[in-house]
Amino acid sequence: MKALEKSIYAHYDVRLAFNKIILSDLESYDGTKKEQLKSFLEDLQNGGCISGMISEFIYHADCKKFYIQHLEDLENIREEIEDSLGEAVKIRNSLPHYTFMCWLCFEEYCFDIYRSSFE
Repeated sequence: MKALEKSIYAHYDVRLAFNKIILSDLESYDGTKKEQLKSFLEDLQNGGCISGMISEFIYHADCKKFYIQHLEDLENIREEIEDSLGEAVKIRNSLPHYTFMCWLCFEEYCFDIYRSSFE
């Protein structure tokens, strides 16, 4: 799917895991692949990972495993986000660092795909 190649984070290997999550969730949406992607990304923007819509990131143990596997990419994405914001990203909702990082980076990756494909 071409839209998944448009992210400014496409040079990170973690994108492959993120894309796998996105593609596995699209089947529950109606329409063409592009319409499914748009609906998924809009749902994520409305609810975020905190809503539980991303089954891979519901449990802290799963987030910890994912974070350890992709630590370097996730921390580099956080640094890119902080550079573009000009300030540090603060952990919200008293989350463990690894859960926060999975949510932050996945959401940012998806929002970037939305911006480049649908805005």
